[in-house]
Formats: sequence, C-alpha cells, structure tokens
Amino acid sequence: MTSENLIEDLRRNGVKLIKNDGSLVEIPSDFLKRATELCSQLRCSSISYDIVDPHDSEHSKLRVLDCGYAE
Repeated sequence: MTSENLIEDLRRNGVKLIKNDGSLVEIPSDFLKRATELCSQLRCSSISYDIVDPHDSEHSKLRVLDCGYAE
C-alpha cells in the first residue's frame, strides 16, 4: 500500500486528526503534501500526528517522514 493509499483509506474510514485543543478535524486531501512540506520547512526527519479512529477506541499516531512516507 502506498502512503497516498494509506491516507485515503484512513480518510474513508473516518479517522480524524486531533488538534492541540483536543478538537477533531478531517484529514485533508492534501495532507501528505502539506506534512512533507512542513517537515522540510522545519528541517526535521518526520512529524507525528495524533489521530482517532471511530472504529477503535485506542488513540494512535500517524507519522509522516520527510520523504513523504506515511506510517
């Protein structure tokens, strides 16, 4: 599965990003591009985001590497 497919699969399944204030927001369609650009701007190797899956009560993380790989 490509990183793009992973992000789309998460979006289709209703996974949301958890903002700093605790509110939930949909994963934007250009999320991977934005995260990769932010990584480049911050000169870091990866960025982690808190996510919540409505089908799984466990809180999880989504990590995007500076090369555009998501896991």
